[in-house]
Amino acid sequence: MADLDLAAFCAHPDDAELLVGGTLAIEARKGRRAGLVDLTRGESGSRGTPEIREAESQEAAAILGVVHRESLGLPDARLVDCLESRDAVVSALRRLRPRVVLLQHWEQRHPDHVAASRIVYAAAFLSGLRNYRPELGEAFRPFKLLYSASVTETEAVSPTFVVDITPVFETKLRAIQAFKSQFQPAPRESVSLPFDRFREAVELSARRQGQRIGKTYGEAFVTRETLEVEDVCGLSVSSF
Repeated sequence: MADLDLAAFCAHPDDAELLVGGTLAIEARKGRRAGLVDLTRGESGSRGTPEIREAESQEAAAILGVVHRESLGLPDARLVDCLESRDAVVSALRRLRPRVVLLQHWEQRHPDHVAASRIVYAAAFLSGLRNYRPELGEAFRPFKLLYSASVTETEAVSPTFVVDITPVFETKLRAIQAFKSQFQPAPRESVSLPFDRFREAVELSARRQGQRIGKTYGEAFVTRETLEVEDVCGLSVSSF
């Protein structure tokens, strides 16, 4: 499963669906080889078991059209940026060799999401060093890292660009809904989060980002580097 076009590396099962599910579905429709790597199994979550969430994650991946999904099995709720975590991601990067990596923004409320962002960034750099842990595979560095900026805690961040996900928005929702355990009450829990209410929050965020580019739904991204534009007359969004 080497030489993916793009891969999303996120902390938990369902993170990628929420943040970049539309972008993955759009790229899969274009015939691009997309992958998903969950750093943890989500075993510390209040709902579902690791086994249930694994089955749900594979169903969600099939809905999005990605060709590969795996979990690195790092500790949920105890995710830290350390050499062990970095090396697990280095190994995955060298094996899957994605040209583009989608990852979580570095400003997050959830500590695991912050750690995931730092781990993946560091690992993407280390992965390209020929003399760094050659036993983990042949050196490889992704061409571009794209940070998701579509979640509530980073809505104040101005995105570098927004992807129009209008054609696949319902696909994104079906992939999220595949995680049925997350919308059912846990033992001794009387109240759950109905999917209809959750959908409203997801739709609001997607509409907010889509509005930036004059589309119905969007997913926003940030890059640390300045992007090159080859054709200024071909820019797709008006300034007015």
